[in-house]
Amino acid sequence: MKIQTLEIGNIGTNCYVISDDNGICAIIDCDGNPQPLFRYIEENNLKPTHILLTHGHDDHIGAVEMVKEKYGCPVYACKKEEALLADPALNCSLYMSGPTSLSADVWVQEGDAVKVGDLEFTVLETPGHTAGSVCYLIGNNIFSGDTLFQGSCGRTDLPTGNWGEIIASLKRLRNLPGDYNVYPGHGPSTTLEIERRMNPYM
Repeated sequence: MKIQTLEIGNIGTNCYVISDDNGICAIIDCDGNPQPLFRYIEENNLKPTHILLTHGHDDHIGAVEMVKEKYGCPVYACKKEEALLADPALNCSLYMSGPTSLSADVWVQEGDAVKVGDLEFTVLETPGHTAGSVCYLIGNNIFSGDTLFQGSCGRTDLPTGNWGEIIASLKRLRNLPGDYNVYPGHGPSTTLEIERRMNPYM
C-alpha cells in the first residue's frame, strides 16, 4: 500500500491517494485545481476506482465532479451527510468557490467496509465537525478528515457542527487500541499516540 498526500485548494486541503500494489487506488477528498492530482495518477499509472469523502464541506468536495468525470469513480459519503452535500448554504460552497450541490453514488455508515482493489477501508462515524463526518481506517492508518488535526480538532460553528459530538468522537479515537498514523484533512500527519499525549482536545 502506498499513501500520497497532495495539498490542494485555496486553504490547503489534504487530498490523499491510497493505492495497492496493482495501482488500484482510492482518492480521499479533493478540492481546488485537480491538475496535481491528475499528474500524480498519470505519472504513476494508477487506476482510481473510488472517491471517499470524509465530509461535505466545500474545501473537501470542490474538485469531486471533475475527478469523477475524468475517471468514472463513484463517490462514497456518509448517509448522514446527504443534506449538507446537497445544500450550497450548508456545505459553505455558496460563500466560497461557488454553489455546489453534490450527491454520493454510495452512502456508507458505521462499520461498512469499502473494498478498493486489494485494500479495505472501514468506515468510522465521527460526527461533530459535521453531522456526517467519518474517518476511514485501513491497517494502522486513520484518514481523519476535519475531526482530528495535529494538536487540534475541527471547528463546530458551521452548519450541523456540534461541540459535544466532536469531543465524543475524539474520545472514541483516543480509546482505539494500539497506535495509528493519522492523516488529517489539513496540516501535517501525526500519530494517535502523540495526540493522546499532546492534544488538549483528546
